[in-house]
Amino acid sequence: MTSIFEEKNTSKAIIRTGLPAMLGQLTTLIYNIADTFFVSLTKDPATIAAVTLCAPILLIIMSIACIFGMGGSSVIARLLGEGKKKEAGTTINFCVYAMALSGAITLVLGLILLQPLAKISGADADNIAYTCDYLKWIFISAPFIMLANGFICSVRLV
Repeated sequence: MTSIFEEKNTSKAIIRTGLPAMLGQLTTLIYNIADTFFVSLTKDPATIAAVTLCAPILLIIMSIACIFGMGGSSVIARLLGEGKKKEAGTTINFCVYAMALSGAITLVLGLILLQPLAKISGADADNIAYTCDYLKWIFISAPFIMLANGFICSVRLV
């Protein structure tokens, strides 16, 4: 099987590799919009503020996943270019395990440091309970968020 980058048509290669990444980011954007919409149906400003305050923490979690996804994909691309398929397979295994482990660590630390993180993100007395509730679910889903976002970056090599 030839790599998409060995083809002569560069535009086709860019679309084929870039489109999944753009769709992944679009899905995240739609998720945030839908989340805010449904929370706004409560007509409680404190709940809407909680969603907004948690967004930076969610983006940090997604960024950690991109470290392993983008960094790993660069190493894997170089290894495949050198014909080292076994080392490339080992590298992608490392990246997957690193994303899963980072997600588990984020889950544990996030739940332990829930109150301080909510306060650092800007929660006040009116919305601290809502912010902590929302952050709790973000941290519980952190391993899955990291795997999904990391795969967006690393799987597009195929």
